[in-house]
Amino acid sequence: MDFAPEKKEAFIVTREICAGRKKIPLGSIGCFVEGKHSKGRIVDMKSRPVIALMSSHIRPLSQHQGALLLTIESPQKRHSLFCNEQLFSSICCLRIHDVLQLRYGRVATVGIVRGFWERRRKPGSGELRMVLIEVELLDPGIIALGNSSSRLKIDASKIVAVSSSITNPIWCKEIGQRSLKKAGSYIMEHLAEDDAEAAWEHDVLQKMEGIMKGIQGHCNSCYLDTTLYSLFSFSSALDGILYSSEVRDATVQQILRQQIVQPLRQHGYVGAENVMNLRRSLRCDSFVTEEKDPEEFLNVLLREVLAVEPLLKIRSDNEVLEYNCYQILAEKDATIKVPIVQQLLEKSLLSYGLKLDEIPSCLILQMPRFGKSYKKFSSVYPSLELDLTDMVEQAPRVCCVCGGEAAHGCSRCQLDSLLHPKLIKLFENLSKPPSHRIGLKHPYKGLGPNSPPTKQYTLDLFAVLCIESSHYVAFVKYGPLRHSWLFFDSMAGTLENEKGTNIPVVKACPQIGDYLAMTPEEFATVDTKQMDAFSRRFFCDAYTFMYQKPQHASYKYWFRN
Repeated sequence: MDFAPEKKEAFIVTREICAGRKKIPLGSIGCFVEGKHSKGRIVDMKSRPVIALMSSHIRPLSQHQGALLLTIESPQKRHSLFCNEQLFSSICCLRIHDVLQLRYGRVATVGIVRGFWERRRKPGSGELRMVLIEVELLDPGIIALGNSSSRLKIDASKIVAVSSSITNPIWCKEIGQRSLKKAGSYIMEHLAEDDAEAAWEHDVLQKMEGIMKGIQGHCNSCYLDTTLYSLFSFSSALDGILYSSEVRDATVQQILRQQIVQPLRQHGYVGAENVMNLRRSLRCDSFVTEEKDPEEFLNVLLREVLAVEPLLKIRSDNEVLEYNCYQILAEKDATIKVPIVQQLLEKSLLSYGLKLDEIPSCLILQMPRFGKSYKKFSSVYPSLELDLTDMVEQAPRVCCVCGGEAAHGCSRCQLDSLLHPKLIKLFENLSKPPSHRIGLKHPYKGLGPNSPPTKQYTLDLFAVLCIESSHYVAFVKYGPLRHSWLFFDSMAGTLENEKGTNIPVVKACPQIGDYLAMTPEEFATVDTKQMDAFSRRFFCDAYTFMYQKPQHASYKYWFRN
């Protein structure tokens, strides 16, 4: 007798059942017969026996739960997963782009959910469905170019853990109620915080992500490739340079605009020959063949070749210093496990009595690093939003005690967390600032008049350059959602030809967003050795952080038209 699909309800056997001479093992899957919970058909046994049921021996399953469990061949593994309520609940709530840990062979590795596939039903399974989860592996050793196993279709028993961000029970309800498409169909459903944003971000990935995407590297060009990709792929902070009529060398400007930026944004790929044209035009032969630093490249391109205004102006007393990158100089604090970019910048400026002369459209910060291997900090936590309000010369200054207009400042009190969690300490017009009235012998100074406290000055993180063994890679924000992060490597692989042609790769890294959603205190408890390779690279090899004014996030415009 046939029944309508919506009337088919599944169950799992949780206690061994004796049905005549047959024993129904733990983990067997069945469906209720005639809509009654007192009788059921075991669908994963060849004989498909119909047996009497007792509520103490079974647990009802939703259609989605049954589909996930029935795909697992071993009844014992099914039962084991079902008994792990927290893990099984998380698996049932999985969405596209979620991060999970799985068993691959004899090792545990990390992957990203890319879709759900309906598997061909077992003979006699009736209307019960079977669902496989498609996962893209993140381990660089497994996702070697040309390796077809970079994407796997796995059953739920292979999953060891699911990202802790998957906690919303509403998602479980929605996924459980969704009907899967016909056999072999690929479900591209985003349960994102903003469906419209997720839809066009998917289009962006179609254009920008993959093998032979980004900027192709050649002959030690990774420092230049990553800098250009970070500055121009999804940011308009430096677009004024591309169209300015006041540059010194219009030919170089044209190469940059027409041969690099335009094809990068339109097609997601720039060949090495285009980049070589730019390298040859930098008036120094060493840029054609030798290893360089991003700061070196930017100084030559912006200051010497194009001769445009510097990206950053810093005031030291009455002198204005001009930079394109700012090198953070800060002593290591043994009490802080993971330094934060916001604090490092404040401390560096305060230590040398510096102020920003104006708010930059693009702020490029370099971490303390010496040579190819020495890093002052084993890991750095990026500030997604950089608050520059107290670092600008003419910005309104607020008293950290009363919130009124400040008239005195003391850089020596910068680490006094009892006064204020921020580093910069400004006080109202008192005879003595509070900390000095309790005996500290710090020299404080009066502050000149400034504008009323009306505005906060912030910049947004849009790219991170990382270096390991002299090789640069980049992580770039490509959209407004939390998980909108791309990894770029201009020399991820090499073709086996005479030229040894490099293969650039751009890869979505949504897991970065999960770590950045943590508070600094939460992140300090994370063991970076247990991270996937991309996340570990992001936090432990970070060398340059790029910030911009919010209006320069060009992903708001380039890919919507």
